[in-house]
Amino acid sequence: MFCRLLFLLSIISPFILSAQIATEIKLEPALITVKYERRMVTDSLDRENKIRISSMTLKAGKSYSAFYEAKRKWIDSMEYVNDDYIRSLYKGKEYYNVKGKLWRVRIFKNYPEGKISTHDSFDLCSWNIDEDMEKPEWNVTDSTANILGYECIMATTKFRGREWNVWFTPEIPVSDGPWKLWGLPGLILHASDSNNDYSFSALEVSDKNPGYVEYFDYRPQPIFESTNRIKSLQRKWKAYHENIAYKIATSGMLGDKTPDVSKMKKTFILKFDFEETDYPHE
Repeated sequence: MFCRLLFLLSIISPFILSAQIATEIKLEPALITVKYERRMVTDSLDRENKIRISSMTLKAGKSYSAFYEAKRKWIDSMEYVNDDYIRSLYKGKEYYNVKGKLWRVRIFKNYPEGKISTHDSFDLCSWNIDEDMEKPEWNVTDSTANILGYECIMATTKFRGREWNVWFTPEIPVSDGPWKLWGLPGLILHASDSNNDYSFSALEVSDKNPGYVEYFDYRPQPIFESTNRIKSLQRKWKAYHENIAYKIATSGMLGDKTPDVSKMKKTFILKFDFEETDYPHE
């Protein structure tokens, strides 16, 4: 309840963001910047038409990497610096429509050391999820392809409940890739699961002025909770089956402005699963 109350305050109060403390840590110089197109099927019964597309960025160095949606990072950081400016760009409902469509997950590999740190938002709360940096068990094949002018080799793995096919290039000796995929002798330029529910396709690769690999967090403090990977997936699964508007209304947080919940659906039918499916589904 405490987390949900703070979430509501962050929406209705124009001063809440000014009270937060941003975290920006330069972990090391980046070796490469990669822009990926992330495609996610939102309805497993209509995979051809129900697709959500996001533009993702990977900054990778010798020891660390960060994977995130650059536009979301920019909006979050600008809110911290000048919230009025962002609100002037995206007025009223447009702000929530724009921000709501951006991928809210940030993944930091090997930070803290030996861990993957994930930031996510669901169930009216922001979450910190730390897990061991598990290396997928790869099977490197003889298949080759050319992607963005780089000679690539195909590798496969069963990881966290899905079978993944990836293409990596030894021409870029950075053992990293999109999402939580890593551990091959070269950069992963394309990855997709066997159902094509999720895919990551490199659109641009650059080693010119890549800047730094950063750990960053612009979320209002202390509107976050920490949990482990399995518990986060279980709670996220449950939250995605529920009507958030219904939960807010029935919480009593809106007081006299509480809408009539009799016309609201309490639950939704989730038509997709997450990248990781190796958790108990309630």
